[in-house]
Amino acid sequence: MNTKERIVKEALGLFHANGYSATGVLDITRAAGVPKGSFYHFFSSKEDLALEAVETYRKITRVELLDGAGGSALRRIRQHLQHLVSMAEVADFTRGCLLGNFSTEMPSQSTRVSAAVESALQSWTGHLAQAIAEAQNAGEIENKADAAGLASFVISGLEGSLARAKVSGSREPLNVFFETVFRDILN
Repeated sequence: MNTKERIVKEALGLFHANGYSATGVLDITRAAGVPKGSFYHFFSSKEDLALEAVETYRKITRVELLDGAGGSALRRIRQHLQHLVSMAEVADFTRGCLLGNFSTEMPSQSTRVSAAVESALQSWTGHLAQAIAEAQNAGEIENKADAAGLASFVISGLEGSLARAKVSGSREPLNVFFETVFRDILN
């Protein structure tokens, strides 16, 4: 892993754990084990690094929703959502989702990062909507409501459940989310 990748990796972890405002450049360079000058060699500001962190998070959290090799569309959707929950579980539900966290913190901090978060959420919604439409067409999901609307609702529900799990330190809000989504929404 090169220096820039180490900086991004450590920044992502710190942003995810502590938030944007509570994470300083010095915290990031110390965690990455690099001099502060290395940070400014690769990034002109913490905001630029946050943009890169959002893109990196977007890539590492996306289980391929559109790849038929992963089985049926409904199975891929379930695996995708379970993957995101397992990421939260590994952190004992202390972190939530970086996109959700930044959604509430960044509007007062950075319009550029807020726009990147919104773009990541729209992209995610689009991919999930395609998978839902595929599952509807295959008869795996009987609910014929608009796939984009369903995808948006599922993502909003997941983000809210992750936030509640973060507050409670419990998996219970996510258990309710999964039961409701796969019993009543994607049925």
